Amino acid sequence: MQQKYKILAGTAALIILGAITFKSIQTSPVPSKSPNFSPGIHANIRRAFQEVWEEYKELHSYGFDVIQSNLSSSTMQAQPVIELSDIFGKNRTYKLDVAEKVLDSEELFIADLPENVLRGWFAHELGHIVDYENHSNFGMITYGIRYVLSDKFKREREHEADSIAIRHGFRTDVIAAKKYILENDFISPDYQEQIKRYYMSIRGAELCPDERVPVLPKVEI
Repeated sequence: MQQKYKILAGTAALIILGAITFKSIQTSPVPSKSPNFSPGIHANIRRAFQEVWEEYKELHSYGFDVIQSNLSSSTMQAQPVIELSDIFGKNRTYKLDVAEKVLDSEELFIADLPENVLRGWFAHELGHIVDYENHSNFGMITYGIRYVLSDKFKREREHEADSIAIRHGFRTDVIAAKKYILENDFISPDYQEQIKRYYMSIRGAELCPDERVPVLPKVEI
């Protein structure tokens, strides 16, 4: 099963590499300050996402789509949408794909998750989007390669996404999402182990500072 989740990690990274979602349209869409939801998406998902989105004001100038789809390798996927003509620029929109059910579970529908769990999950995914903002479109390719090949880099990015969510005011929701995943008998032990390996621990989320802490240079005495 560990090999299975190694494959899933690679697949998730290809979200950024190939499924970064390159567009061949030559004209950029006009950014919207409100997210667009796919038709029929559950009201619980819309409401929880909107609450989180309101706190990520740095993303409000981008077009953003929330799409419920049949995902086979993850529960949620945050992706930049990049035009081929702008691969060396930084113009982009974003989208979040949301599965019908939690990965590897037949009982847990995303729309039925507790609202604080949904907020914590969405806050983490939008944390990834904020992290992507530090990279050019072309730089996202390097990002994806490193995510696939380096467990250390993957852990750093997942921890940073949690840290960004906490800095946006979602500490209790992030912790609620972690507890829900790690303590739920309907979620597979392999998925729980993946969360333990790559994501910030519950204790880490409790102690994570509310503001970015500068890295001070080492001083030789």
